[in-house]
Amino acid sequence: MKTLNITSNNKSNQFIVNKKQVSKNKMLKASVLYDKIESSANTSLDFYPDSSNFSFNSIKFDLLGNAYLNDKLVIKNNIKKLSDTEIIFNITVSKKEEKKQNIICIATFGYTIKKAS
Repeated sequence: MKTLNITSNNKSNQFIVNKKQVSKNKMLKASVLYDKIESSANTSLDFYPDSSNFSFNSIKFDLLGNAYLNDKLVIKNNIKKLSDTEIIFNITVSKKEEKKQNIICIATFGYTIKKAS
């Protein structure tokens, strides 16, 4: 069994925080951020053959900062590990700023690859 460790970007997407995604203090809701990250990871799985054979098995979700109304956020997925039995994504969410990278969240999503019966 070969294991590949890949660090190049697999997928990146962006969104702007809108009124429906924030609390009364205009801060992005953690549940909305989680949903965006999960959707991004699931979309990345669609690029692999037999993506229906993936089963979610682990998550690590660390909030490092806050995002607010009208912030532009970038979600980047990197493949940390790809093998015959699993795939693990490292995901970062940062504010889109020209001069610096302001990371607000780091997550790791792991999926088990089910063998075809």
